[in-house]
Amino acid sequence: MNVGHGNMVLLEATNDKFYLCDCNITNDNEDSVLDYLGRVLGWGTTISAFICTHRDADHMRGIKKVHEYFPVTSIWDSGHPGTTTNSTEYREYMDLRRTVGYEEKKKKTRQDLGMTRLRYLSAKDDRIEKNANAQGLVIKVEHWNRNICGSSAILTGDCDAETWRYGILQDYDASEVCASILMGAHHGSISFFDDPADNQNYYTDHIQAINPAMTIISVGDNAHGHPDEKAIELYKKYSTGSKKGNKVYTTQEKGTMKLTLKDDGWSLNVV
Repeated sequence: MNVGHGNMVLLEATNDKFYLCDCNITNDNEDSVLDYLGRVLGWGTTISAFICTHRDADHMRGIKKVHEYFPVTSIWDSGHPGTTTNSTEYREYMDLRRTVGYEEKKKKTRQDLGMTRLRYLSAKDDRIEKNANAQGLVIKVEHWNRNICGSSAILTGDCDAETWRYGILQDYDASEVCASILMGAHHGSISFFDDPADNQNYYTDHIQAINPAMTIISVGDNAHGHPDEKAIELYKKYSTGSKKGNKVYTTQEKGTMKLTLKDDGWSLNVV
């Protein structure tokens, strides 16, 4: 969903239930975001879980407002505390978490929602830095039919290169992390490719293993330089392209997009 400089992904699973991954509702986008949810879900429809990749404001802002119109029945996160624990967004999130109940997801686990499978590639991990970005959830969403994975997408949150180098790629073979669609990490920040151990080369083992057809970046006006020009260059280099040759889309340019995972492929449409 196009929510400016933040992240918000609505998942409709094959069990006919809805899940919301991250949230960023601001004064500027509140009406448009709630209207979109109302049209897609139907006002009053339950959201089975709010999945918070990590507790930064632009990934949980406004979830209390969502809950008013679309009741959230559970919150799923990694259990790692955020960086702005004294903020209004943080207090509202934690209040809702205590009210509706929560589950702390573990790395190297999976969850089947009908033929939709959530594979938690990363969560809390003692091998990597203890900052909120590195300790958040990285989720592979897979469409399964007759034990065959037809297509998939990876939701990266704000993870960085170390999350993959010292975590995910230590736990999984390349064939297990490949995905049709990649959500560009941290709104297109270069941190996804930045290797602190090497000041001359960028880290690309992870995106070569993922081998996405396309990369989607959720980004809006910001003072951080996102999306980074070098990151865009690397995403384009290592994304194979759609049938029409498209490699990178941003919400800032395209707006809200609908990705459909199928038995025999995927489709992506601007809505």
